Amino acid sequence: MDDKYTNAREHFFGAIRELAASADSIQARLIEASATILNVTIDEFNGDLELKIKFAKLLDFLAADQDDLEKVAIENAAHMTDFEAAKVADLICDFYYEIT
Repeated sequence: MDDKYTNAREHFFGAIRELAASADSIQARLIEASATILNVTIDEFNGDLELKIKFAKLLDFLAADQDDLEKVAIENAAHMTDFEAAKVADLICDFYYEIT
């Protein structure tokens, strides 16, 4: 594994652990995972337009509002159906796979 995207990999791995290692609802797990993912900046993917776009789309699912991303992510996840939350969790896992 190379040094590229080390910070992003670390945070996405933490997010996946949050998604997998809890008995809480999928929405609660997604809230915890979102807090970890929001530590990653889009600038970390400079030089790879495809990853940058995919990360931006993931951020849109988590928190489309730009003011307080963490607060918006919590509100968004809390109001997602189980299906919607599971879909976002799948996107998180897929993105992690792409940066590893």
